[in-house]
Amino acid sequence: MASDATSSRNSATADIRLRVLHTSDLHGALRGFDYLADKPSETIGLSRTATLVRAARAGAANTLLFDTGDALQGSPVCDLTAETGLAPGQVHPMIAAMNALGYDGFTPGNHDFNHGSDFLFRALEGAAFPVVSANFLHRGPVSDRSMVFASHAILKRRVSDSTGAWHDLRVAIIGCLPPQTIDWDHALADRFDTDCMVAAVRRTLADIRAEGCDLTILLAHSGIDPAAPEARAENALIDLAALDGLDLILGGHTHLTFPPDPATPAAHESIDTERGRIHGTPVLISGFSGNHLGQADLVLSLDAESKWIVTEARCSVTPLARRDALGIIAGLTPEDPDLVTLTEPAHAETLRYNREPIGRTLQPLHSFFALLGNDAATQLVAGAQTCYLANAIAGTPLAKLPMLSAANPFKTGRLGGPDHYTHIPAGPLTRRSVTDLYIYPNTICAVKVTGRQLREWLEHSASLFCHVEQATPDDTPLLDDAFPGYKFDILCGLTYEIDLSRPARYDSHRRITDPAAWRIRSLCHESRPIIDDQVFLVASNSYRIYGIGFSDPPPEVVFTAPVSNRDILLDYIRQSDPLLPNVVPVWSFAPLGGARLRFETSPLARAYLGEPQLPPLEDLGNTPEGFARFRVTL
Repeated sequence: MASDATSSRNSATADIRLRVLHTSDLHGALRGFDYLADKPSETIGLSRTATLVRAARAGAANTLLFDTGDALQGSPVCDLTAETGLAPGQVHPMIAAMNALGYDGFTPGNHDFNHGSDFLFRALEGAAFPVVSANFLHRGPVSDRSMVFASHAILKRRVSDSTGAWHDLRVAIIGCLPPQTIDWDHALADRFDTDCMVAAVRRTLADIRAEGCDLTILLAHSGIDPAAPEARAENALIDLAALDGLDLILGGHTHLTFPPDPATPAAHESIDTERGRIHGTPVLISGFSGNHLGQADLVLSLDAESKWIVTEARCSVTPLARRDALGIIAGLTPEDPDLVTLTEPAHAETLRYNREPIGRTLQPLHSFFALLGNDAATQLVAGAQTCYLANAIAGTPLAKLPMLSAANPFKTGRLGGPDHYTHIPAGPLTRRSVTDLYIYPNTICAVKVTGRQLREWLEHSASLFCHVEQATPDDTPLLDDAFPGYKFDILCGLTYEIDLSRPARYDSHRRITDPAAWRIRSLCHESRPIIDDQVFLVASNSYRIYGIGFSDPPPEVVFTAPVSNRDILLDYIRQSDPLLPNVVPVWSFAPLGGARLRFETSPLARAYLGEPQLPPLEDLGNTPEGFARFRVTL
């Protein structure tokens, strides 16, 4: 497809066939390489997705390529680039790769702001494609808020029809991101504001109609959630698809794919999984880290008023790799040689940075069983936070409060797949190890909480698990798939049990679903039961405290510092060299009389089945998705 052509719509009745390609949530996956495992990967990488892009373009006369956000955070490539900064004229490695692939448009996702808004704006200066977002605004009175990015862009493309005749096509693209972005990165709230995605897109569609376009595509960093609230929803594609005037929606944020596997049931009456439509609108969601390429094949025909309309649409997602019946990966997609050459300097520099020694650990650190019992990796993070905060508040009134530390596992498989776990064998520790333990650039903070608020905090974490009733059949899943594992906080400094015979108090949207449900039992501090009006100081991180708080009223933030939790962990490891993590009892499951539940983790976990904190486990073999399946007895 060529651009900047002269206008020439004729009366031909032939159709235009347009192939729209899509990526989302690339998360700095520049190459087919797992930087946290320090080894090549067949399942990820823009350099592999590029091979699919070139093949898809070769099979179509007219193509467009878009990305729907979270491209500039999530790998050591992005961390190193943000740490060293961008010199004048230097282009971010991910942006350079996207330029080389000829992307036609981009909308930022929430994680693109994780390294700061100024760094993001500087990185996007190098983009050779338009950047759009209709609901990210400068802070100010509601009636006077200005756009940070263009709400939309009009792409002028010269396309050929099925007879070979040429036409000028005007394609409008709109962007939007979760309004919670300014909560998750709290520093943004001082300068920026967000609007409801549905309201912002509806307004922008009115502008586009006035400008006159042939095709309108929404780039939405958002997913599908039938239970989402009507206003300011995080995953709003169902409501967005109901808007009049959108010809195609490209989604993201959830790391899922749409259309999904054919066996996946529709989660809402508006969803047609077979045809890839919501409320009749074609929709694509294309996984994460480049592991899938989305493709929408559109047919445009002239209507009675000589206007182009979409008369056919076929949506599909193509994976980089597949797993056989035993869960073993079969790579399908080689890396694109041109992109490998282009990205080699950034790749090589990242490897040097990643492999910098920082210490040693005398025992393994992993997250294979972090949702099953106390683990050294999560407690190591909690210990680093405690040490930093104790030094920072020494001699202040805060130091008189009993101190706790909240930490959570970031990599627990599940939607991320059987390789998405922290795994650091005993031996040398590098910068890569620290990133493996703490993926996100959150900053340290602390809150003052009451015993009542602590209990609510832990109840939210405990809602991750399924309800186990007396009649629950064997091999019922232990974990509720609606809850991501990173929402499971432990509070070091306390001891408590989780009673799964009780219903969950919260749903995955942090809403209380059963006010009478209390799973947390025997909640103690220094062996004494906690009472509601006790006051504690809890070390945590900016995302947890500002972004997904679940206490009403929220806890009082009493300490913040512009220091990342990851850097705190790095310094702690250096000071503790060699590291001997000490796993202490914090939480456990209340006995359930021998209930047998299903738990899935990495096959590598089999090497650690002898860890003393684990409940009885029976190995059931591997799943077709590549996970190791165990039966756990509680």
